[in-house]
Amino acid sequence: MKCKTQPMNLYQAVNKLLELNKQGVSAVVKGDMAGTRISLDKTYPESLPLRLEGLNKQETKWEDLGMWNPTIKEWQSQNWSVTRTINQRSDN
Repeated sequence: MKCKTQPMNLYQAVNKLLELNKQGVSAVVKGDMAGTRISLDKTYPESLPLRLEGLNKQETKWEDLGMWNPTIKEWQSQNWSVTRTINQRSDN
């Protein structure tokens, strides 16, 4: 079962993502960029926490898109939301 938050800015969405991670809940952040999402790296907190992912050409799996430097407009946009799975993460 999935649950989606109300629209928020990127800063708020990332904070929510980190909060849910501390609770053992798997979640991703989605915004205006179709086919992309922000998630926590599986090795976090040993690594950099955020990962930008995009769907591959067949739209069958998520792949790492590398580094991303959001603009001020992207940070302030109110079009971000956090989508989470109610169940516990399976990678724990």
